[in-house]
Amino acid sequence: MPSSTLRVLALLATTAALFAAGGVRASGGAASAGAQGGRQASASATKVARARPAHPKPPSTSLGQPNDGRLLHGRALPRRGPGFRFANPHGQNARYGTDEVVRAIVRAARITHRRFGGQPLVVNDLSRRGGGPLDHHSSHQSGRDVDVLFYETDPRGRPVRPVQTFFDPEGHAVDFRDLSDPSDDVPLRFDTARTFAFLRALVEDPRAGLQRVFIVEHLRARLLAYGKAHGAPAAVLERLGAVTCQPGPPHDDHMHLRFFCSPQDVRAGCRDMPPMYPWHRALLASRHVEPLRAKRPRPSARAKTVSPEQARSNAGPMNAEVRGWLERRETWRHRPHPGRPWCR
Repeated sequence: MPSSTLRVLALLATTAALFAAGGVRASGGAASAGAQGGRQASASATKVARARPAHPKPPSTSLGQPNDGRLLHGRALPRRGPGFRFANPHGQNARYGTDEVVRAIVRAARITHRRFGGQPLVVNDLSRRGGGPLDHHSSHQSGRDVDVLFYETDPRGRPVRPVQTFFDPEGHAVDFRDLSDPSDDVPLRFDTARTFAFLRALVEDPRAGLQRVFIVEHLRARLLAYGKAHGAPAAVLERLGAVTCQPGPPHDDHMHLRFFCSPQDVRAGCRDMPPMYPWHRALLASRHVEPLRAKRPRPSARAKTVSPEQARSNAGPMNAEVRGWLERRETWRHRPHPGRPWCR
């Protein structure tokens, strides 16, 4: 509540007390009761003043575009909450997003957790406090990109704490703890039910503005097949099918979520990368806003990234099973599903 409003509340409370005490000709009992009520009103105003900050946080603003942008007054994702936790994988404390994005993640994780329970969603990088280039990412600059790990189970279907490891077309993975020692490998399974529930919550959230889910094609197909088999509404499946796609880097070990600019951020200079869906155009039109298309990013906006070849070299010695998994991965890393191009 603004400080000016608090001063008005306090003034009204004080005036009421003075009015009751001596501003009118009333009996002593009435005046006493009025004075007591005035003191109570004044105390209530004081409590409001203590409960609300004098200078509330300004709303967030996403400026520019995902691969060349900034974030003003970014909202920090809590480190923990109902159904999620922030992992800070690269030590950059990149847990800032727009108000809309952070709230959408919190809502979807809570909905999923209420339905299924189990281990919480693991959220990795969003953006820096002020946005801008973020190491290990070609985007994540304007508060509208979020990396999350898949929900996972053990081979018996029991939820386990998610780790970042890639899943094959059968939904199988291995947590290779020591790449050179096969004795500590832990088999994992893709938790289709909870991952679908989380994405469905985002798709059905009118305040979220979900634009893209970058995910490998074979996991995308598993999610859509699960939704159809379990009676998900056709509108949900249609929209989830539209926003999910495999980019050049396959995203078989996590999901990359991207959100549209909010209408108010478009007015401030927020730019969206393709695609622009009919439903989002309709939303902007209802607010009398024209979308701004992304431009070619400036060379100075590039962050430090690591190629798959560099990452493999940096990993050190690997046992035969790890090498076998990496060879299998090549079969889907360089080839999207037939009939569906890579997305950007």
